[in-house]
Amino acid sequence: MHHKALSLRSYWILFFLLLLNILNMLDRTLLIAFGPQIIDDLDLSDTQYGLLTGFVFNTFYCFFGLLMGTLADRVNRVRLIAFGLIIWSGLTAVSGAAKNFFQIGLARLFIGIGESVMTPSAISIMADLFPNEKRGAAAGIYYLGIPFGAGGAFFIAGIFGPTWGWRNCFYLLGAIGISATLFLLALRDPPRGVWDGDFQEKSGDGSKHSFKEVLINIVEILKGSRALIWILLGSIAIHIPIGAGAFNMIWMQSERGFDESVAILYGVYSTIFMTIGMLSGGLLSDVYTRHFRGGRARFLALFMLESKGIYFKELYKETKTIFKYNQIISFLITNEKFNLIVHDWGGAIGLSALRGNFSRINKLVLLNTASFLSNDVPKRIQLCRIPLIGELFVRMLNGFAGPASWMATTKGLATS
Repeated sequence: MHHKALSLRSYWILFFLLLLNILNMLDRTLLIAFGPQIIDDLDLSDTQYGLLTGFVFNTFYCFFGLLMGTLADRVNRVRLIAFGLIIWSGLTAVSGAAKNFFQIGLARLFIGIGESVMTPSAISIMADLFPNEKRGAAAGIYYLGIPFGAGGAFFIAGIFGPTWGWRNCFYLLGAIGISATLFLLALRDPPRGVWDGDFQEKSGDGSKHSFKEVLINIVEILKGSRALIWILLGSIAIHIPIGAGAFNMIWMQSERGFDESVAILYGVYSTIFMTIGMLSGGLLSDVYTRHFRGGRARFLALFMLESKGIYFKELYKETKTIFKYNQIISFLITNEKFNLIVHDWGGAIGLSALRGNFSRINKLVLLNTASFLSNDVPKRIQLCRIPLIGELFVRMLNGFAGPASWMATTKGLATS
């Protein structure tokens, strides 16, 4: 009975940590979601905006993440999270009052320090709430805060941004975070080592360590674990292309002509597919760990190799097919200009041909049955006419370009 009550409490704590992680990602991503508005209001350059979303935040977030992880092994983790929550929430509200790059940059710096507390402390707590065979799933649930929080930031920008403005949204989220600290302080730090045969009733060893000793301890941990070093290097490599996503809202609104409401569609897209990745990654890593050697680190390595292999394979096939298409054009036509007519799925290759033979193509005609007035079109095409859903399917989910590229590279070009 006691074990059942403990398990129920464990899941309640996990749920609360998930809520805090959602708030963590909301505050972190809000700057990206409101990127175009903040750039216009504060008169920022692309370089300054890139520094705010990348270097200024991430440098201090990563460095202090190591320090906070070390502290999480030594002090009360719940109070440590409360300390970080106060910092990042308060500075989120302060960001709403910023008047220039330096003011918002300073706030982002300390937000990075505050948020660096959350994940090391939460992972440490979860290790004391769940046995080893359930920690992957628990971590997957906790990391749902990334898609829910990041997607939620875009929902806020798309729904409330046009009426409230970006500053008021920052004020509101900052106030919510500070209020959540009261609930957090009512939580007791779980005993350490319960599931690993190293039971300690006290939370942390309570000993005092100088800053120098903490740094030495970090270096010793890194020296003693090559796997950890490789994980850190891999995380850096993964986040280089992810960092470019900070400019998505700017690109869509300034160059592609979308209004602020496009943030809602982007939020839907991010939430759905990032959630699938978080849940499946946690569950599959648990399954792999039970049946194969190498643990979760090897599972992650194999998954990344496979996904990149598929990407480069499809990229090679598409490039090869388009190259053959351009060869055909060069063979059939010498110096005369010509008109190119493509229909539905041929649009992707047709546009590629236009780029490769721009000076020789007189006119490109795209025939798309989704634009026909008649209802005598396939149901999958009619889907694109549904308000909001159709726009999501075509623009955000790559509903036509994706299948077009797949069909072109898989089926090849007609030979007659």
